[in-house]
Amino acid sequence: MFIICVKSSHSMGMGHLFRAITLYSALKRNNVAGAVVLFGYHAEAAACLDNQHVPYSVVEMPDDEGAGWEEDLVTKYRARIWINDRMQTDAEHAARIKALGLKLVTFDDTGSGARLCDLHVAPLAIIRRDSLEGNRRLVGLEYLVLPPELVRYRRLRTDDQRWVVSLGGSDTHGVTLQVIRWLNEHDKHATIILGPAFAHSDELARLDSAHLVIKRSVPSLIEEFFYHDIAITGGGLTAFEAAAAGLPTVVVANEPWEELHGKHLESLGCSRFAGHCDAIEFGVFQEIFDVKSMSRAALTSVPTDGVEKVVRELLAMIQTERR
Repeated sequence: MFIICVKSSHSMGMGHLFRAITLYSALKRNNVAGAVVLFGYHAEAAACLDNQHVPYSVVEMPDDEGAGWEEDLVTKYRARIWINDRMQTDAEHAARIKALGLKLVTFDDTGSGARLCDLHVAPLAIIRRDSLEGNRRLVGLEYLVLPPELVRYRRLRTDDQRWVVSLGGSDTHGVTLQVIRWLNEHDKHATIILGPAFAHSDELARLDSAHLVIKRSVPSLIEEFFYHDIAITGGGLTAFEAAAAGLPTVVVANEPWEELHGKHLESLGCSRFAGHCDAIEFGVFQEIFDVKSMSRAALTSVPTDGVEKVVRELLAMIQTERR
């Protein structure tokens, strides 16, 4: 019934894939069949999909995306709704999807194809100052697609002793290594969560980790967060997941738009922004945090039911298709 087309790689990270898995699972709970399409093979992404028992196909495409590759997938999965979560789709692709008679949905899309979509889910567009196109647009933090398990692991923090570091599925820029060096220099204990595509293991092995607990690919990042008081994260969806769970963050941006995310979370009172990864402001790490106030702001600022709201929109599209 639906296809979710995503990109995942060491350079791009795995946030889009994790969101696709969350959305797939939510639709499956509503008895809607579907699959994920990986736009380019990524071994770690494929392993995640296998572990979550998500059906998927891999499409290897030239730079111009070719033409006509969509039709075989539509036939294979009997799709009626095509969902893109790969940031910049072109108008030629969008036109082909529409010509096949499908409804087109896109996430955070700044490409030329966005203007042809039926539904544009862009919860962070105002923060990013993006100009949105599309027939119907869902904007605001209430439409963040976050794991529903967050509800079980929300709590108010009052202490500042237990730190956790989680800098993405791939940590493209090796920010974890910079943070570990700082933690070591300051004899700071912390738990380090490495994502499934972390590619800096050789450098990590050369660093002292006497004060650190290092974990790779934990079954549930949200559950791991539950046992900690402060998180050091990137500026992607993980920072918003932490906020929804009541976990104060120190945000280090990897991309320009993540700087905007970090500054916004700081303005909400639930985070401190420590700059871009090329010039981390480590002085922020040494501040005295009002953890209780930050945690309370986090719990009240980031809703946890965004995936249900997005799924309701998709189910309404499916009902329209059946009439």
